[in-house]
Amino acid sequence: MMQHFDLIIIGGGASGLTAAVTAVSMGVKHVLILERLPRTGKKILATGNGRCNLSHADLSALDYQGSYDVTGILQKFGSVIDFFENLGLYCRTDEQGRLYPYSMTANSVLDALRLHCTDATELCNECVISLNPVEDLWQIGTESGKAFTATHVIFAAGGTVQPKFGTDGSAWKLLENLNIPVIPGRPILCPILSDKKRLQSLKGIRVKGSVTLYHKNQACKTETGEIQFTDQTVSGICVFNLISEIHRNLISEYNLSINLFPELSREELLARLYTCQAVRSETDCENMLSGLMQKALARSVLKSCQIKADLSCSLLSYLSLEQIADTCQDFRFPVLGIFSAQAQASAGGVRGDVLDSHLQLKSYPRLYITGEATDVYAPCGGYQLHWAWASGYVAGKYCAERILS
Repeated sequence: MMQHFDLIIIGGGASGLTAAVTAVSMGVKHVLILERLPRTGKKILATGNGRCNLSHADLSALDYQGSYDVTGILQKFGSVIDFFENLGLYCRTDEQGRLYPYSMTANSVLDALRLHCTDATELCNECVISLNPVEDLWQIGTESGKAFTATHVIFAAGGTVQPKFGTDGSAWKLLENLNIPVIPGRPILCPILSDKKRLQSLKGIRVKGSVTLYHKNQACKTETGEIQFTDQTVSGICVFNLISEIHRNLISEYNLSINLFPELSREELLARLYTCQAVRSETDCENMLSGLMQKALARSVLKSCQIKADLSCSLLSYLSLEQIADTCQDFRFPVLGIFSAQAQASAGGVRGDVLDSHLQLKSYPRLYITGEATDVYAPCGGYQLHWAWASGYVAGKYCAERILS
């Protein structure tokens, strides 16, 4: 026997829960959330290293890429601070403009959402395997054999990465079966694989700097922030934000240029090196550079310059100091791949031109697409989650208006 609901939401993540909260708060009585994991909101708890970086103070439509123009949705959503304060959750902003819950714990965000959608029905451990239009209704079937109908459906099943959070892209097949144009998902916001031999000695080092992605000899994009080295990757938020510029079939043509001293001109850096050489003339090159950088990093820079770390620094010529300065501001690493296993999000999704201003499919009335299932993506810093809140809110509000009219 099929159960009927006014609104069924496929996926209990950030956008799905936001849609449910919005619809319920407007008076929709029969709302069902179908979640394939044992609980809703699991991915929310992992965001921002468990603190939930839920938005960014300087966010605008220009921060987003993809085939859908997010301007209208962001305007309809309004202030994320107001949205969460209406749920009893207060926020704070750090020095980089990242917005967090005041408690600095992601649990507070999930609690705020779940406390305000208690009137919705949650069914977890339910994997949706069919989604079909039948006359004026949507018919949904799950792997466990349950069947439902609904007048409106919000597809909020996430992207194609992080399967441990229920988002492996398998749900997108439901849309493809309806001949809905879907751009294949690809991982973004993840570390870049590079030369293990070179990285081994840099493992664990963190340094403030800038990193530029090059395609052959053409600079693609530069980001500034903390750069982290592991035994196989170059990582950090600034590196994550370069991933979307890389064409997967051209991986071998890219490399990274790290500037360890972006705040200094070449002449200023040379002056510092010259001073270090003068005041530490009795030491070797490694110790000469330790006044500017960690020793392991100094050894790697010297090796790239083919200068022995134990060479007396007094023997360095001015040309050698220039070589060191140039390497410090153009420290090259080959791009050998994308560490997709650690991707925080995916690009791709339902093509923007088939969605209306409320994220409803033009060819399928009363079916809406939100969050990572839309072809919208953005850099690290709360932008992805803001899109989840905004898209879920707008779809949920429009559904509620139509249901209650």
